[in-house]
This record gives sequence, structure tokens and C-alpha cells, in this order.
Amino acid sequence: MKLDRKTKKALAIVVGFIGILILMPMMIMSFASTVDTPSFVGVSFDFLSGDVDDVLEEAPNNFYITVYRTETSEFQEIEFERYLIGVVAAEMPALFELDALRAQAIAARTYAMRILAHDDYILDTVMHQVFLDDDQLRDRWGDAFDVHFATIEEAVTSTQGIVITHEGELITPMFFAMSNGATENSEDVFPSERPYLRSVASSGYEDHDRFAVEEGFSIENLRAAFGDDNITIDNIIILEESAGGNVAQVQVGSEIFTGRDVREILGLRSASFSVAEAPGGILFTTYGNGHGVGMSQHGANVMAQNGADYREILQHFYQDVELVEVFLTNDE
Repeated sequence: MKLDRKTKKALAIVVGFIGILILMPMMIMSFASTVDTPSFVGVSFDFLSGDVDDVLEEAPNNFYITVYRTETSEFQEIEFERYLIGVVAAEMPALFELDALRAQAIAARTYAMRILAHDDYILDTVMHQVFLDDDQLRDRWGDAFDVHFATIEEAVTSTQGIVITHEGELITPMFFAMSNGATENSEDVFPSERPYLRSVASSGYEDHDRFAVEEGFSIENLRAAFGDDNITIDNIIILEESAGGNVAQVQVGSEIFTGRDVREILGLRSASFSVAEAPGGILFTTYGNGHGVGMSQHGANVMAQNGADYREILQHFYQDVELVEVFLTNDE
């Protein structure tokens, strides 16, 4: 039977498609044999779903992600490990000990991978993780840019591919600036209980000039902030503290609030605070800085100064976790 040109073309397409289906497993096996296989324990790669070419650029450890730049309202494609340099530089002082910076790099990598398991992009603000690009870091560091960048880059590259897992799943590695002497159980601050986010001791920086900060409020300001004209000096009373020493419940006027509520309403540095009468109002003294759950960055730095490496730091602040590699470099 003689086929016309149109039929021949259609047949060729079908045959070609069948050929691709036959060859695809061999192509995949060939690719797997030419790159390093990740050392991996139970972490989902769902965030790499879709066409491999859309995610990987050169090697399994070198994929690109999308970051939403709030300042310009634009989406930016950034190589993942390069993105982490901008996160660590934004989230932790470059003068901190190298192993504290390494711990921060691993926490940032784990946190980003959890976000990417559900979202197509990462925000460059505290809603996800703060990210600064080279121009922003030059503004921050000035003439010290090259030195500080090299330090942060070393912290990221020396821990490349390492993430934190609990029972085979990526954790949510919360972190914050400085605790009041202990971290918080997750359920005492946030809605859910996480078995790896337990209250642990964290100290050694009580002489820091921003450890204890006083802030005064007039009764009029407090009434306006809480929308309660019944607030007086006598009815602001701390009722209960959490395991980590944050305020769990506090009476303010005729209502009961959590310490977190009061922190957010008044813009306090932490939910660990004391109250005292002051001329014309109330003096709040806060201890530490941040929500108090997970890794205390200043605590991590003190541990590193005392000889702890990044593994010891992370396994102190995150209980019963494992550090695993999800991507290996192509170095022999």
C-alpha cells in the first residue's frame, strides 16, 4: 500500500514517540550513572516535581529557585546555594563564629526546602526568610564586603546539601536572635506542637547590651493600643509563665492576653518581660529578642565560641533530629 506524504509524516511522529518511550529508561539510567547519587534518608523531593530541565541547571546540587523581591515587586531566578549566602548574611551577623554561621546555613537550607515543597517561590522577607543581594550587602558591609562575603560563602559551601530531618521528614527549623536563657516549646508560642522544638537552655550572652531592654508606656497609650479604657497601673499583672520563661498569660485591664499577643500589640522585642510601675505608666523590661522557638542565634554563637561544631549546635536546639545530605557535589 502506498502512503501519501501526510500519512507518512504522521506515522514518523508516532514511531519517533514510541522510540522516545523505549529509550527514556536507558537515558535516565545513563544520566544517573554520570552524576553523584544523593545520600538521602527519607526526605521528599516533591519540590523538584516537573520537568528536570526547569529545575536543574548543571548538576543535582545546582538548581535554581524563584525569589520574590519585595522592594522591586519582581521575581528573580537565583541558584539555590547562592540564595542561601544572601539569607545567612541577612539573618546572622557575619562576625559570628563560623560554626554558628554553618548551623544557620543548614537551618536556612532546610527551611527553604520546606517552603519549596508547597510554594513556587520564596519571599525575601521575614514572612519566609530575609534575603539580601550583593548590592544590598555592599550597602550593609561597605569596605568589609569581600571579607564578610567570603566568610558567609564558606559557611554555606562547607555544609552544601545538608538539611535537618526528624523521623525522615524535613523539620521546620525556627530560629530567632536571642533567648532569655531558655528557648520555648513550640506549642507555647505557635498553634502546633513539634517534638523537635522543645525548650532547652541557652545562655552566655546576658551581658549583651541589648539583652534586657526597657520600654515605657503611658496609661493613655496602653488604653489606645488595647482598646480598653479600663486599663490602670494596678490591673496589668503577669499571671503565668511558660516552660521557657516567656509570659504565657497576662492580665491587661479587663482582658487576659498571651505574652505573644502583648509583644505584637506593643511591638516588644520578646514575650519574656517583666512589668513595673513607672511615672505616668508602666515600664516593660524585655529579655532576649525574638519569638523564642528553635535556635537562638546568639546561643549558637556562644556554643561555637565554647568549641561546639555546627552538628552539636543544631542537635542541641532541635531535639532528636538527623543531619542528612540531599545533594552531593560532583567532586571526586
